Amino acid sequence: MSEKPLVLYRCPNPTNVLCPCGAVARRLGKLGLEYRTERVPYRRSGRPEIQELTRQKRVPVLVDGDQVIHDSKRIIQYLEWKYPKDARVQDA
Repeated sequence: MSEKPLVLYRCPNPTNVLCPCGAVARRLGKLGLEYRTERVPYRRSGRPEIQELTRQKRVPVLVDGDQVIHDSKRIIQYLEWKYPKDARVQDA
């Protein structure tokens, strides 16, 4: 696993069902990865930290050490590539 903790910036939606942020959270859980959640306001104008990280205001955004990935599909592809479940089971 990475040296710095994974951080998922996501909308304030309380469930992991209704939005792309939830899809990323579900995948993180499925892969058994520990991460910290930072919830940002629904209004995009209230997301200066997201704009600073990605030059846009949409979530989800995943920070993995020096890597900053936005867009739920890209995040899920990155997680599957970097943290393949089979490799973690063999290392345990």
